[in-house]
Amino acid sequence: MIYGKPRVIIVNDVTDLIGIRTLVLSQLWQPSRGDLTQDQLDQEQPDMPKVSGGVLLVGEQTRPSEGAMRTTWTFQGIKGDGKSVTFKDRSNSLDYAFEPGFAQVSIQRHPQFQSLLSIYGGFPDNDGQRVIWPQTYQSSSGSALSSSSQSQPNPMFGVNEYFRMEGTYRFRYASLTKPNGSLLVGSRIFNGNLPGDAPELDTDHNWLQLPTLFKRRGLIYEILEQYWMSGRGGWPVPVYGIISTNSAFGSTNLQGATLA
Repeated sequence: MIYGKPRVIIVNDVTDLIGIRTLVLSQLWQPSRGDLTQDQLDQEQPDMPKVSGGVLLVGEQTRPSEGAMRTTWTFQGIKGDGKSVTFKDRSNSLDYAFEPGFAQVSIQRHPQFQSLLSIYGGFPDNDGQRVIWPQTYQSSSGSALSSSSQSQPNPMFGVNEYFRMEGTYRFRYASLTKPNGSLLVGSRIFNGNLPGDAPELDTDHNWLQLPTLFKRRGLIYEILEQYWMSGRGGWPVPVYGIISTNSAFGSTNLQGATLA
């Protein structure tokens, strides 16, 4: 039996780094009797509590509690009335990170592959899928074909793949509108000036923009942009195209081809 009028309590109220708020409220209530049907329980359930205009109801749960029932409401959105900017958008978010990675790729995709063939005496096999390297090579003259050089163990013997260093840069922010256009499609190359504070790359690397992820979070959209760092040599411009302004915030004037 509940005595007095049960009040609404705050179970959880969390606002993350970009201003997305998750608010959980609950209220204990007593059904009129113990043999009610589900429809009757639904009718006796308390009304949803009033909340600020910045959040919307995204979930509701009712379960037995302390001999009575407890209904819990989950809201998501932003703080305030929903009209004032209380979140971090694409211009000022501090939620970004770089995750290093690598890929195991064919040695034939190495930027210095032709030089490796010349120095260490390798040659493709009959089907062109692998490279055959001799067990020794002539080292003194820098050429595997020099007869005056001394033979040494070939460091490339048996090598058909190598680890290419890569990485992913992620930038997360909030927006009242979902992404569209070039942000949603991706497949563009950038040499730098990504949103947030991406690592600076040397001239032998660049970034490939991936299709942007987004999720509705009540009143607001949570948006995650992702960019892949290339291996040495960069992403091929004829395949992906490149932004002439060299900026993820700039014009969409493209040089070369782009993917639909």
